[in-house]
Amino acid sequence: MDSAALNTQAMIDAVAERAGSTDPLVLLETAIRYAALTSQAADAMVDHYVQATRDAGLSWTDIGLRLGISKQAARQRYASRLEVDGGPGTEPAVISPRLASCLQVAQEAADAEGSTPGTQHLLLGLLQVGLAAGVLDRLGVTREKVIDATARLLRPYETGDGTRTVGDGEAYDTVMRARRFAAGRGQNLADTQHVLFIVATDPGCSARRILDDLGVEAASIKRELAEWIPAPPRPSRRSRKLTKPGRGARSCSFCGCQDPHRAMVHGPGVQICGECVQLAVEIVTAQHEQADHALQPGRRLIG
Repeated sequence: MDSAALNTQAMIDAVAERAGSTDPLVLLETAIRYAALTSQAADAMVDHYVQATRDAGLSWTDIGLRLGISKQAARQRYASRLEVDGGPGTEPAVISPRLASCLQVAQEAADAEGSTPGTQHLLLGLLQVGLAAGVLDRLGVTREKVIDATARLLRPYETGDGTRTVGDGEAYDTVMRARRFAAGRGQNLADTQHVLFIVATDPGCSARRILDDLGVEAASIKRELAEWIPAPPRPSRRSRKLTKPGRGARSCSFCGCQDPHRAMVHGPGVQICGECVQLAVEIVTAQHEQADHALQPGRRLIG
């Protein structure tokens, strides 16, 4: 038996063990979830080696040739995930397998209610696995307490197309914020601790309201997570020097380049080179595509 067949059999065995059932539909559903997790883990692995290749000084042309795609396609696909500064337009980090598992639990909890996931469902998911689960356990948050607080605080209401719950649908945007937050802290994988940090520090979300009801302060969660979430990356001395041009120099306010052959777009107290303008257009275009997708009905956290 070749290695591909062995790997396939190992995954089949893993699905059977996870499913804990011989029901074909249960096995199929488990296989779909497992495939999503392994796919995201594989993407994260490729991201890791693309970053290692960049750290070794190789160009996007070299990487594109090895991936079988153009330089522009390689840069668009990976640069925004690997080389981020946390500012507006930062591409979201990839979701970790543990977070994907938690999001699946949140989605199932929302499906059981016939609603779109809210941050109250995210809390239920975060209690399952990962660093967030450990933090919530230490702070006395349990599934039963979250369900009880949700029933007391988030009452359903009628709309034109059915019944909704306060906070309905806010989980999708929260996860996107967590992914951007992780990327802004220089972490290529968004994990459960990033989602917990976002809900803990968002005073307007349903999860924060539930945590307040349970006596769990945002400061307590931030202290618990401090070890696992690094401070925002600081610009290097070289980049700071480049962004302070000398007399008469024309330096891009974003990348710091002083190439006299690059076109510069000038504004009040700022100037941007042509390459940064092009990159900004790509980022805005991607954001518009994400926004169009977010407006579509039936958005799901995963799958």
